[in-house]
Amino acid sequence: MSESVFISIALPVYNGAKYLREALDSVCAQKFTEFELVVSDNASTDETPRICEEYAYRDPRIKVNRSERFLEQADNVNRAVSLCSGEWVKLFCHDDLMAPACMARIQEFAAKCPPQVGLIGNGTQWLFMNGYRYPETNDFAESQIWPGPQLIRNQLKGKRTPPLPCLTTAAVRRSAWESSSKFDSRFLHFDVYLWTRLLVEFDYAFIPESLTVYRIHGEQVAVSARKSMRSIADQRSFWPEFVRDCGDSLRLDRWERLMAKLRPLGTAGSAVAIEVLCGNPKGAVTTFAKTPLAWWPALPAFILRSYRSEKRKVASLLGRVPVREIYP
Repeated sequence: MSESVFISIALPVYNGAKYLREALDSVCAQKFTEFELVVSDNASTDETPRICEEYAYRDPRIKVNRSERFLEQADNVNRAVSLCSGEWVKLFCHDDLMAPACMARIQEFAAKCPPQVGLIGNGTQWLFMNGYRYPETNDFAESQIWPGPQLIRNQLKGKRTPPLPCLTTAAVRRSAWESSSKFDSRFLHFDVYLWTRLLVEFDYAFIPESLTVYRIHGEQVAVSARKSMRSIADQRSFWPEFVRDCGDSLRLDRWERLMAKLRPLGTAGSAVAIEVLCGNPKGAVTTFAKTPLAWWPALPAFILRSYRSEKRKVASLLGRVPVREIYP
């Protein structure tokens, strides 16, 4: 363990002019200043290139590299990470924000992590379109390190574990990323799927403090994935492949293998439950009808479980944020 590590920030962007300035301002305002910010501009056609040039001119820590041809999102994220020089890479999205202490806390924590830790996640706030941030405060508990295989098995069993990070809440050890299969453009949820594979070999550290701000809006990939049912298709493709490749090395038992097989039904149940919560019964029926016929007998149980879970999750938000902004 070293006393300090150099961290790069990888920011992939495509036509992000609407939110990009706020994101870059939040990076430039960090209390910890010894980092580089690498922007991979994915052949943007809006004001993104001009904004990037403006900030790079003002701040020598910002390095902008433009792809002249359009890449799939996962491929542009891979490109952004590959351009970084840090021992650790903090991933960041152009529509999100960093808390002023974000880089200081991650650098401090990364310097203390054993070499087996390949991934760090952090807590986050949700920023809704009406300006409300949730949670307003974070009475965080202690940071923790989980053996990767144990975390995966516990998640499959439904036991309480820290959440795997999305892009904005992730920092990956560069050597771990280089030894991995990289982000897979077949999947819209390529980030979580790579972390799942990476944790077969590496451990996971979680900092519960809200170090980033995750903006909820209708143009997010996660929103289009839910509405197009790509989330369900991703789950149907990923989990059988993962169990085939990693099930034996993880020593997954029959129950854990079954839970992996049922992951797509959980995602489908959540998609239907969200339509119900949004007061859209027609959308719920349509989503249900698009699932495989073989799922229909079991799916209502998953819908009910997801409905109860989502209702608990948003209980403190209703009255502060319109439901259509919670689920755009």
